Amino acid sequence: MKRVSDVQVVSTSLWVSVSDVILNLLVAFLTGSTVLLAQALQGMSDLITGGLLLLGVKRSKRAADVEYQFGYGREIFFWVLMAGLLMFLGTGGLSLYFGYQQFVHPGDIKNVFLAIGMLTIGLLSNGYAFSLSVKRLRQTHKGAKWWRSLRRSSVIETKATLLVDLLGTTAAALGFVTIAIFIATGNEWIDGLGSMLIGLMMMVASVILIWDVRDLIVGRAVNPRTAQEIVAAALSVEGVNNVLDLRTMYLGSGQLLVIIELHIHDGLDTDMIEKITDQVKRLVHENVPEAHHVQVEIETPESE
Repeated sequence: MKRVSDVQVVSTSLWVSVSDVILNLLVAFLTGSTVLLAQALQGMSDLITGGLLLLGVKRSKRAADVEYQFGYGREIFFWVLMAGLLMFLGTGGLSLYFGYQQFVHPGDIKNVFLAIGMLTIGLLSNGYAFSLSVKRLRQTHKGAKWWRSLRRSSVIETKATLLVDLLGTTAAALGFVTIAIFIATGNEWIDGLGSMLIGLMMMVASVILIWDVRDLIVGRAVNPRTAQEIVAAALSVEGVNNVLDLRTMYLGSGQLLVIIELHIHDGLDTDMIEKITDQVKRLVHENVPEAHHVQVEIETPESE
């Protein structure tokens, strides 16, 4: 399977959002549908979110320097946090407001089949962008289901675009159902209800994103399964007696800092110790590719 990069995922979501905003605003004006207006607002949120994420990805890839010796990888967490706040306070709230206005003061809806056509395009375009995010998540956690990868992965910009594109796909499907119910019943208030539901979905998605990036900003370690893989890789090296301590923290999207303390055989010379250290670093990286910086410390157990 062809590898999908973080830039490809974010830029695809960005261009899908551009089309969503332009087309949905036009069709919302022609039809008077607040569901289409909510779609446009959701696309505007996606557009600004995608721009923030693309900026964050670019800035996080800057090389380490004297001032930032582990690089700028953690900067992506800041931009994802900004994107989550925008989704919650901006477009989620606006969708709720306009939906409520349509719900209590229903307005005429025209050209409903044009609205259905626009929603179909949104469903297909957001679905494609969503599939790219799923592919990238699968790359980072081979063999795992995408929803499990969503919970475990540290590639926060891809998780953000996945939530955004999943929201866009779901919102388009919800809008399609809402318009279909309007055609069948003639009740304009159902359009406002659909807009409010889209706003609520956007706010829930933003809370999930903010909570996840909060853990990464604080300094979340790897999950127990990945920690076991790191320990197993170290213990597989000849000359290693035991792993005394393991500390991990994410330095950026898919960039893991690993500090591991080892107890090795007694009586080894400097060359053998260096060889063991290099083997541990290589095997840890091979088993856990996101381990970009591995620091190995040789220690003696306190019992000795």
